[in-house]
Amino acid sequence: MKKFIVSDLHGNGEIYNSIMAYLENISLIDDVELFINGDLIDRGLDSFEMLEDTIERINGKGNIKINYLAGNHELMMYQAIKKRRPEKNVKRYCDWMRNGGWIIEGILDSHPQGEELYDKYIGFLGNLKIYHKFQETINDNNILLVHAKAPKNIKDICDMKISDDNIDVELAVWVRENDEYFRTNKIGKDGYLTIIGHTPANSSVGFIYNREQNFLNIDGGCSYYACGSFSNDHVPLVEVEDGYLNIIIFNHNNEIIDGYVFDGDIHKMSESKLDKKKIFINHELDNCREEKQKRIKKIYQMN
Repeated sequence: MKKFIVSDLHGNGEIYNSIMAYLENISLIDDVELFINGDLIDRGLDSFEMLEDTIERINGKGNIKINYLAGNHELMMYQAIKKRRPEKNVKRYCDWMRNGGWIIEGILDSHPQGEELYDKYIGFLGNLKIYHKFQETINDNNILLVHAKAPKNIKDICDMKISDDNIDVELAVWVRENDEYFRTNKIGKDGYLTIIGHTPANSSVGFIYNREQNFLNIDGGCSYYACGSFSNDHVPLVEVEDGYLNIIIFNHNNEIIDGYVFDGDIHKMSESKLDKKKIFINHELDNCREEKQKRIKKIYQMN
């Protein structure tokens, strides 16, 4: 079983489709499991389609096993639609709209099955897990996946989900390094390599390793791209191996542009190894972005 992690795609359909096509090609020769580390949605134009496609894949479409963990945007969506009309002035609804939630909410409002979809999403989002502990280790540290901050208590099988809607859930998906809370608490956790997203890494390679706290941030900045800033043209796809990680860097043209190996230190991936990864790229993806843009623009103007 090959295990992969991606984080913070934020409605970027090109990258989502590129990665899914890449993994589908790998699944022709091996079992594939993808962990989506939250913030699949919001800001980007393809948020609704990506969410629907991911749910379909979780329910059996395609050959990739999907594990979808919660991010702060999934939590905001859950809290907003759970308290939907007539309470549109609730804080979480306003937070969600400011952070790109209008894309999905606008589609739901105009969809003939809008109310049914609201109920479906409440059930689906409410059951999203908050973290995942891998069996694989690096330098005798367990690998832990969570959107923003390692929870205080980690179990082999996660017992935290969005619908718990408590302070531990909030901290796990919301905390950033520059938050007041961070001054007395760690993002990472002793004994774990913690893999997070949430805050764009703002690095030339699309990820950052904090050695002091032993966490790896793989948010390549799709949220910036979705908002019209194209300076962050790198999205990490992490392959989990026992003892190390392969970090494959995609750009927004369906290309693999770089690769790294992480074993506690960061090493440039050899050209021969990177070339083997590139074999699975599919350059023949459907491109319906123009029609999607027209659809979203029409919905946006109606609200």
